[in-house]
Amino acid sequence: MINIVDLSHEILKEFKNPNIAVDMTCGNGFDTLFLSNIANEVYAFDIQDLAIENTSELLKNHHANNVNIIKGSHDLFDKYVKENIDLAIYNLGYLPKGNKAIRTEANIVISSLKKAINKLNENGIIVLVIYLHDMLESNQISDFASRLDSKFDVMRIQVLNKKDSPYIIKINKIKE
Repeated sequence: MINIVDLSHEILKEFKNPNIAVDMTCGNGFDTLFLSNIANEVYAFDIQDLAIENTSELLKNHHANNVNIIKGSHDLFDKYVKENIDLAIYNLGYLPKGNKAIRTEANIVISSLKKAINKLNENGIIVLVIYLHDMLESNQISDFASRLDSKFDVMRIQVLNKKDSPYIIKINKIKE
C-alpha cells in the first residue's frame, strides 16, 4: 500500500539542496522533521498548542536545530518568512489524535497558497496532502490549483482504486 506521506516526501526530494522550506501545518512534526533533514532552514506553523508541543518534542529528540516553530495560522506565514522559498508542504485536515473540530479550511489554505506561489523560487515545489474528510475543501483547493497559469505545472497524484484515498496536489514553479 502506498503511504501518502512518504510519497509527498519523495516529491519534495526532487528539489536538490533547498535553502528555505515551510511546513504550513506542522501537526505532529513528521513533515517538519523531514524538511529539517533536507533544507538549510525550516519554518513550521500550526494553530494548536498540542501540535506545537508534539513538533517541538520530536525535533528536540532528533537534534534538529534549523527549525523556526511558529504558533500561528499558515496564511500569515509571510509575516515571518521574508525570504523566497524552495519547498512548502500542507498536510490538510485535522491533527491526528487531536480535536477533529479544529481543521484546515479551504479559504485559509487558498489565501496561504496565493502567498506561497508568489514567494516560490523557480523549480520550487509545493505539496498539498489532501484527505477526503471535507469534499468542499478538497474541491475548492483542487479548483484553485487547476487554474494556476502556465508558470506552474500542477499535478494531482491519486490512488484511483481505493475509495476515499487521500491524494497529493503538486505545484511546481517551472519559470519566473
